[in-house]
Amino acid sequence: MKSSIFLTIGVLGAMLPAFGNISYTCDPSVDATQAGTCAYLNSITAGLYNSTFSNANANIYITMGTTGLGESQQYYNYMSYANYRSALITDSSGDAVDNGATASLPSSEPGLYSGGQVEITGAIGQALCTAVGATQCATDGITSGVGGDLTGITSTGASCHLGTAGCYNGLITVTTPANLSSETGGTQGLYWNQQGGSQPSNDYDFYSIVEHESDEILGTSSCISTGGASLADSCGGSDPSAVDLFRYNAGALVLKSTTTGAYFSYNGGVSNGVANGAVYNTLSNGDDYADFAANCSNVQDATGCPGADLDITTDGGAEKNILDAVGFNLASTATPEPATFGLLGASLLALGFARARRKK
Repeated sequence: MKSSIFLTIGVLGAMLPAFGNISYTCDPSVDATQAGTCAYLNSITAGLYNSTFSNANANIYITMGTTGLGESQQYYNYMSYANYRSALITDSSGDAVDNGATASLPSSEPGLYSGGQVEITGAIGQALCTAVGATQCATDGITSGVGGDLTGITSTGASCHLGTAGCYNGLITVTTPANLSSETGGTQGLYWNQQGGSQPSNDYDFYSIVEHESDEILGTSSCISTGGASLADSCGGSDPSAVDLFRYNAGALVLKSTTTGAYFSYNGGVSNGVANGAVYNTLSNGDDYADFAANCSNVQDATGCPGADLDITTDGGAEKNILDAVGFNLASTATPEPATFGLLGASLLALGFARARRKK
């Protein structure tokens, strides 16, 4: 899905944003398109995250517009590799994913990143700052915009300080039914669960799209852009995003590589950390680099799946394990489902999720 990630610079001040649970602020176009959507988002969809994670906090603005199936925008904050690793260790819940993830990060930054900063989402920053406290959070070097605080985004795309009125962790835009119909010759549409009845085989589940974009706003997005003729680091130099630190291929850590078979691993590449063995996109094809090449299996698949209703609690645990590794904690510390290092072929739909990155 399309995602625009903006970079921001500065020093974190003493004041930290107020913390809450996952919530959605809806543009009027959302309920105007389908009545009851905003209430469903803030009860059922938000409830999935709030019951799954104990420290995933984000206020997300959502609107309808002309796009692919969906896109997200947010400002990234950054911190040094050493400080991210230290905060992640402090934040650890002690479950198998956290233990494996922290053990897999060497004390010295891998040369692969050339001394670059780790790009983190505002939501990851909130989770880590809660764990280490305001003073240590500032010491750890989580940086943001002028005047301090983690940087968020307004509904118009401007930067702002998380915790202030009208400032969100990210923006989600979902295609309008009219735009989707126009792009597919009238053959495909959107389906909302509150409509009742069976989901048509050619319709995309609105809430699966929202979950995909919500995961990216929380922390599943890569710094690597696939929109050009070759892979490029949109964060600058060889900077990784938090999830890029857990990307492996054949047991080796990778960042910008077109070799097929790359996978998420929370145990240093020993095994694929996704229960169904899904692998990442590795091509300069416009699909998100940290989305799965597999189709119709995971919320974070690079392309949508008409007729399917996927969510993070029923698709095998891919998104749960990834978000657990990068800084969020599960409400339950149960051992994750067994994972195998398997390869699934890419079966791309005509209507995919294109990513556009802009650096600012």
